[in-house]
Amino acid sequence: MKNIEDFLEMKKAEMNQIEVPSALEGRLRTALNNKKRFAPRIRLKGFAAAVSLLLIMLLAINYDAIAFYGKQLLGYDYVMNGSLKQLSELGKGQPVGKRFTFPDGVSLAVDYVMLDENQLLLFYTVTDPSGHVDEDNLSPFMSINAFWGEHIQQNSQGVMNEAKTEIKYIGSFAPPKLFEKKLTLQFSETGQGSVVPGEISFSLNRNTAMGHTLKKTLHETYEVDKTSIRIDSILASPTKTVISGSIQNIFQLAMDQLSGERIRPGELTLRLIANGKEVTEQGGGMSTDMKGITFHCDFDPLPQDLNKLQLELVKFGADHDVNERFALMKTKGGEKQTLTILEQKVEINTIETSPTETRITISSEDSLILSRVYLNIDGQRVSLEQTTTDQYDKRNDGTVIHTRTLHFSGTGDTLELDVQRMTYSKDYNKTLEIPVS
Repeated sequence: MKNIEDFLEMKKAEMNQIEVPSALEGRLRTALNNKKRFAPRIRLKGFAAAVSLLLIMLLAINYDAIAFYGKQLLGYDYVMNGSLKQLSELGKGQPVGKRFTFPDGVSLAVDYVMLDENQLLLFYTVTDPSGHVDEDNLSPFMSINAFWGEHIQQNSQGVMNEAKTEIKYIGSFAPPKLFEKKLTLQFSETGQGSVVPGEISFSLNRNTAMGHTLKKTLHETYEVDKTSIRIDSILASPTKTVISGSIQNIFQLAMDQLSGERIRPGELTLRLIANGKEVTEQGGGMSTDMKGITFHCDFDPLPQDLNKLQLELVKFGADHDVNERFALMKTKGGEKQTLTILEQKVEINTIETSPTETRITISSEDSLILSRVYLNIDGQRVSLEQTTTDQYDKRNDGTVIHTRTLHFSGTGDTLELDVQRMTYSKDYNKTLEIPVS
């Protein structure tokens, strides 16, 4: 105890000998002044934290609206046409915001959905952080499963960023039925003999659906070469306008099959004109099934101030059964021979022979093709070996003449051109009025 008391007395004596530095007062004042300057920053941090918390609460409460303006439309400007941009500016559609990631890091996110009576548009993003999104093996075959079945993706288009880490797509599907709300997008990634499936489920909010702007049954008919084109209906919606029709029903198809005079449509060009201005074509399709031969032509949406609507048949082309033989004359001095096949003109320019083959040079309008042709040489049918010397000449009236040489193996004295099938198209420029009231 005595030692402790001695130690404390010694330390007290040392502290009494310590002198206050002359600069201490200045240092303390500087420190106090600095403390005053920091005070507002501390209050600002507190204010920022409160604002952040408020924003989080707003995001949680109003996710749909904020997602639409702040997320879904980013990057889609170059994929959307003018009509879709207008719809997006009006807030039409439904945010989804769901993502699926494959084991290799590639992911697919469903960002947004637009629905009207013609189609369901799916806005989705494929992401590959490695920068090879253009080389990924994501299958182009996608579908949406609903209560009553499956809707296959009809078409899609996308735009890739410069870093090749992301592609924004817009895919088109048939609209789900009225009571179908639970949808599942199914897709897959393939590679090295394996298939990795993926799916994203979401609920369809039909309160955002847009319906149609014009819907009519038409029953109008264009009479064309050896057949007729029936325009059945028009369905215009905010995202596109669809013209539907048929060329042959199932009974006409069966009758032509029995008679051997089948027609296989290959080219159908329609122009839709609204208020005197052509509506941009989006695409279309033609199919042959139990309904016969049917088609649809897709155009951009109609203008809101629509007062006049016309549909013009511009061109129609098809492959026809012919099953006719034409005797050929070996002319001299450049004299040509003209064949009339299904009311189409085919000129035989020259017939030349070598020890092993017969070469026939013909000219016709550009669209005419002898799609299945043989040469009967002294009664023996010979198949076409090849076609060479393609030459195109444009006449003063704008008609393009196609000249080519048909090569057949063998030679003989009696020649017959055996035409089984032939393709050609014609310009029609026939217009019908579509009532808009």
